[in-house]
Amino acid sequence: MRLRQPSLGILAVLLTSLAGLLATPSGVAALSTACAGQSDKHWVASWTAVPTDGLASVPPLHQTFRIQVVPHGDGSVARLRFSNRFGLAPVTLGAVTLGRQDTGATVAAGTLRNVTFRGARSVTIPRGADVVSDPVAMEVRAFRTLLASVYVAGVPGPATQHVLAGQTTWQTAPLSGDASGNPAAAGFNALPVPQLPAIPQGVPYLSGLDLRVGTATGTVVAFGDSITDGFQGAVAPVLPVPTNIDLDARYPDHLARRVRAAGLPLSVVNAGISGNQLLQDALVPIFGPSGLSRLERDGLDQPGTTTLILLEGINDIGQSLATPAALITGYRTAISRAHARGIRILLGTLTPDEGTLQPGYGATGESTRVAVNAWIRSQRLSDGVVDFDAAVRDPARPTRILPAYDGGDHLHFSPAGYAALAAAVPLGRLGLPHC
Repeated sequence: MRLRQPSLGILAVLLTSLAGLLATPSGVAALSTACAGQSDKHWVASWTAVPTDGLASVPPLHQTFRIQVVPHGDGSVARLRFSNRFGLAPVTLGAVTLGRQDTGATVAAGTLRNVTFRGARSVTIPRGADVVSDPVAMEVRAFRTLLASVYVAGVPGPATQHVLAGQTTWQTAPLSGDASGNPAAAGFNALPVPQLPAIPQGVPYLSGLDLRVGTATGTVVAFGDSITDGFQGAVAPVLPVPTNIDLDARYPDHLARRVRAAGLPLSVVNAGISGNQLLQDALVPIFGPSGLSRLERDGLDQPGTTTLILLEGINDIGQSLATPAALITGYRTAISRAHARGIRILLGTLTPDEGTLQPGYGATGESTRVAVNAWIRSQRLSDGVVDFDAAVRDPARPTRILPAYDGGDHLHFSPAGYAALAAAVPLGRLGLPHC
């Protein structure tokens, strides 16, 4: 008896059903079974602080920075990534250590580890380049803060940094030398100063922490502007709220907690830059290069990436008066580039901004925002839509943010608002690794 070959239609149904199973929280058990025989490991991004500029930084002077790193995954082997992307000269990191935070700038006893680069304690990063450290053996737990201490030798000029990081970074006095091996907080001074939040110290040089884990684990990259970066503005969008610092209450932070509670084998990292635009480079250096120009470097190239969530365009409207057609072309380009890499991409609708005290935003750009959102909701090019707009708008006045979610400047969000954004992400649309 001759067996009939299954039709293409039946195969398509079977493959679609399998893909749906693996793309939903209920498919975690199936994924674990499918990957049970995998002994290989790979790197996944667990924390990021994507570089934004160098010119707005306070140039380091033979001193040490102590930087908070809040990983979104578990592991026993880590590595650090550093960038001199926007530097004007080579920079030498004379010594780097990594340890678990006790309180403030104090490293927990017995956890300090030396970080090396091809076996050496120091590394010189050429202008415009990035480097990756050797693997570091240490137990890392999700949401348990680590402290990376970075001694910058000499006077290299402006520091490549992530500005408006929403977290405290400590530093020793200029010309004080190497304090990376000192676990105590003495000698480290906090920036931003709570009373002067408009004078921030961003995250200098350090651009990421990766974990070496099984191939069943992947990375979700939240990509966008200040709404992804987690900025909260008081009255005016240029004045940060000091009480929001160190809360880890950005929407990617909340999303990472949701993903973990659902048991999904995914890390969530934040590739947002405050003030960023999708289509063109910012006139103000701290707002970074355009989203499309940095899409691969800051998004698709993140280790282990399976899904990118794109929420960007409100600054194109507010700062550059971008048209719906221009933004839609930009979204099409981003979708095409993600799919060419085998990475899923979700598009987020643009959130309300009526009442913002900046020309170009609010009523001026509302018709464009509405048109862009209508296209995002109706298109089928991406792998899904995150309706951020519907999640946070005021039902009684849809052009405004719901008051309970408004961060104060009518453009950005309170911690509750960022939690609402995270809750809008359909977990079933997040791609799981193909192991």
